[in-house]
Amino acid sequence: MLIPTSDFIGLEGLTHLCAGGETPMLKSHANAVNRFMGDKVWGEESRERFESTSQQCKSKIGQLLHVDAEEIALLAHSSEGVNLLAHALPWKSGDNIIVADVEFPSDVLPWKRLEKIGVEVRIVKNRNWSINLEDIDAAMDENTRLVAISHVSYFTGQRLSLSELADLVHSKGALLHVDATHAAGVVPVEAYHADTLVSSCYKWLLGVHGAGIFYWNRASLPDLEPPFLGWHTPLSIPEWNEPGAYTPRPDAGRFEPGNEGFISVYILDNALGRLLEIGIPSIEKYVLGLSSQVWEGLNDLGWEMMTPRESEHSAGNVCFMAENIKQVTDALEEKGIYIWGSYGGVGRARVSTHLYNSEDDVAKFLNAMKEIPVTHAQPA
Repeated sequence: MLIPTSDFIGLEGLTHLCAGGETPMLKSHANAVNRFMGDKVWGEESRERFESTSQQCKSKIGQLLHVDAEEIALLAHSSEGVNLLAHALPWKSGDNIIVADVEFPSDVLPWKRLEKIGVEVRIVKNRNWSINLEDIDAAMDENTRLVAISHVSYFTGQRLSLSELADLVHSKGALLHVDATHAAGVVPVEAYHADTLVSSCYKWLLGVHGAGIFYWNRASLPDLEPPFLGWHTPLSIPEWNEPGAYTPRPDAGRFEPGNEGFISVYILDNALGRLLEIGIPSIEKYVLGLSSQVWEGLNDLGWEMMTPRESEHSAGNVCFMAENIKQVTDALEEKGIYIWGSYGGVGRARVSTHLYNSEDDVAKFLNAMKEIPVTHAQPA
């Protein structure tokens, strides 16, 4: 393992294979929280310390995503970033948006509200659980304004090539919005291929709730204006006698109307330090080795696999179908093995390996699965 389980809280005696839902807390996060509490006592200097940590965190996110730190905003969660974009772009009746049928609700529902003003949401269907670029291409036309899709699917585990996706989308004159929640922290994410990108931080990034990443590609969307305003939007706080006069910040801070969730930022900064110290290429190689063992083992047992077998099309999530997924998760939990169950009434389970897992974890999981009768299910 790349980080020993002893560095985390509560992993003793557990086989934690659900990083795609929640990751455990690093023990060192307690030091980050204590530092935040100590920094909060110094009056105006406290705010300077908060903002210094925030800038340090954004620099690390920039390294992680291969972009400029000034193009990073820290919001409350990734859903806020999706809604921000939905409100910020100047839509017109007749526009259309392309999404996939295996997307998380937060990556679909914000676009659906635009149907009230005549924007069409086109849903690309999966083929045997995979989303194909040719189907995205076929769904696009001269009125396609945006393609909104995940780098790695939360539901199937499929990884798309951001460069190939961007080439396709931009060749049609459309914008590309990416959710990197299940990619960032486990596989390389070259965010500059996208026009905007969001990511949660409490999964593969080893952070907590209360911080979400929003990336703004200033080169491709230089005129994107913040749809929600607050004291933090302007370059400087307006004078008291002209409270409505302002110029937006030139960096992505313009999309942060108020204070960030600083305690979550302190924790994220600590987590990113560990991830970058190890290096994403090393994490990817390690995790793909484990996830391939999970895939092969489940496939050999006869389960219906949803995640592509090829390493370039997968990441840390391995997903499979079962008729009664709760029966599977309950049987595993009795043995101290935790995976993530179904969503939306569909019999899908997700096994997620990360840098604190080992081959012994995978072997324990697969041995337990041998005792569970193989069943098959189709979407409800």
